[in-house]
Amino acid sequence: MPETLLVVIRSILAFVWLFFLTRFVGRKQVSQLTFTEYVVGITIGSIAAQASTDPQNRFLDGVVGAAIWAAAAVALAYLQQSSNVARKFIEGEPVVLVARGQVQEKGLRQARLSVAELMELLREKEVFDLKQVDWALMETNGEITVLRKPEYEPLTPKTAGVTTPSRSTFPYVVIADGQVLPNSLRAAGKDRAWLEQELLRHGVDDPRQVMLAQVIGDQLYVDLRQDTQQVVQPSSREALGAGLEALQADFTSWALETDDPDARRLYEEYARKTAALRKELDALVR
Repeated sequence: MPETLLVVIRSILAFVWLFFLTRFVGRKQVSQLTFTEYVVGITIGSIAAQASTDPQNRFLDGVVGAAIWAAAAVALAYLQQSSNVARKFIEGEPVVLVARGQVQEKGLRQARLSVAELMELLREKEVFDLKQVDWALMETNGEITVLRKPEYEPLTPKTAGVTTPSRSTFPYVVIADGQVLPNSLRAAGKDRAWLEQELLRHGVDDPRQVMLAQVIGDQLYVDLRQDTQQVVQPSSREALGAGLEALQADFTSWALETDDPDARRLYEEYARKTAALRKELDALVR
């Protein structure tokens, strides 16, 4: 057999074998890998590369070697999950870099970081002033975690004492790259007939013309494949009617969710007024 053809066959087999090994070991983002997992991944890849390109080595030896390393990685993961002592020994522990606003020299030495590198990592977390930091730790995967002092935490509705209603709608992608996604369409509470009708309102008669379509409440957002094509926007009256319908649904939902009687009455009143406006608009359209 020609050596080139042999390399092709071995490479295909090695790729398939490596694919199943990675599914067996598990998948993580590169930033989430520990040093041990990083080394294991490189070693398995090196074994697979040598098994596929070096005809002098037996292919079976590479298959067995990669399988052993993969089994070792799974065994280490199991040990880390079942024993805190093993996890600390294999992964190590987070290193405290800043404690109560004070830089920890011992922690910097353990992490082998300079003050300039620490400030660079803090800037990556959008922290430019060290006095804003309460705690900063380097995790076992090399990422830095920052806890700001309470007075420098971003303001949220909860900390401001503002009551916010729960999100009543979820955006669903119903067309992706010209393909209708029936599961997402059903999850959005819509059917194919509704989708086709809405596409026609936007001047689209074939879903294959659509790069992306998303349902948000009762509204359909459409982005066409060709950027030169213009999506026909619904008329202002139709858009206003749809907006009033969504607003009425929101008021009704908020009235059911709130525990405050005054707020419930207010939401119900707004829902009735919105319904009346919708009726007046429908009469004008007719």
